[in-house]
Amino acid sequence: MILLLNIYSLRKSIYTSAASRNVFKFYNKLNFQEKKKQLTFYKKQNSGRNDSGRIIIRTKTSFLLKKKIIKINYNFRYLKLGFVSSFQFIPFKNKLLSLFYFSNGSFTYHLSNEFQKLFSFIFFNFTKKMSKIKIKNIFFMLFQIKKLSFVSCLELIPGKNSQYSLSPGTKSRIIKFDYENHSTMVQLPSGVKKIFSYYSFVMLGRIALPEHANALNGKAGYWRSFGSKSLVRGVAMNPVDHPNGGRTKSIKYPRTPWGKTTKFK
Repeated sequence: MILLLNIYSLRKSIYTSAASRNVFKFYNKLNFQEKKKQLTFYKKQNSGRNDSGRIIIRTKTSFLLKKKIIKINYNFRYLKLGFVSSFQFIPFKNKLLSLFYFSNGSFTYHLSNEFQKLFSFIFFNFTKKMSKIKIKNIFFMLFQIKKLSFVSCLELIPGKNSQYSLSPGTKSRIIKFDYENHSTMVQLPSGVKKIFSYYSFVMLGRIALPEHANALNGKAGYWRSFGSKSLVRGVAMNPVDHPNGGRTKSIKYPRTPWGKTTKFK
């Protein structure tokens, strides 16, 4: 068995300028990626414009390559036996997905856990014991988990897909149970305490790639290829483009591109 943590590593790249001095990137050690065309689709590039062609969002541009969106499944209610066949890495979001194959022939993408293994069997409802293999589970309801344990991919209402602690490396903690009202109090990664349903599904442990917090790239050209444009100051523009542009006369208050005053004025 190969642990998931040994597949991807965070390395510091060789810098050639002051901006690329602190750049960190993810590198793939083993090639266990399998792409399913049925679970991906391309998105049309709008580049921050509406139907008439006017620019609505200033900081958006078109992508350098075609953006492929992967359909991630956030529902944990399955009755079939499955196994992890491969992993898929999303470079812009730094998310790691695991491809599940089930006994009825279906397949889905799920967010990977930090303790997940390659080619390991899994059963979504409970821990299943067979004659030779013990199949473990990482997806449980909240009342089946011990107090003060770490979870992720939380459902707010049972039947509604997971909505909380989905970013890479995040985890939440179960604080206490309320057996009368069938609810649990969970502390989110932001520190906010929220009440969840007693029967909502969660995933044990934290999500893979906690090194996402250390990943950094300050180059404007790197983010330009992913569709984000650098923000230009209004003082550096011409009077046609911005109310603060030109500096031909004194500005009483700094203004937005649409003429409204800013900075609590």
